[in-house]
Amino acid sequence: MPLSEKVRIEIFVPDLPEPIYNRLLDELGDELSYAFGGCTVISSAGKYRSDNGRIIADKINLLFTDAPFLWNEDRAVIERYAEEIRDSVQNALKNEEAILITVYPICHTE
Repeated sequence: MPLSEKVRIEIFVPDLPEPIYNRLLDELGDELSYAFGGCTVISSAGKYRSDNGRIIADKINLLFTDAPFLWNEDRAVIERYAEEIRDSVQNALKNEEAILITVYPICHTE
């Protein structure tokens, strides 16, 4: 069974009550769909340990898409795209530090 290399782009967005988070989620979903033909959004709950040691519930939305890039050959394009997403998110959410963008190679079976 041949494998098809892709690059997965994931964006973790906190699920907070401020309207900007829903708008950001919609805009990022539209961007990934426009650029790569679609995306998946998963809403989930996790936990984290605060600075004072308390365990706090943490609801997030995870957007992801598999882009038709080759990890080694398209590395500069991938990095530039991730930086543009990061910059857009930072401009939209002036005070939020917890937006995580991950990018890594994967393979699909054909």
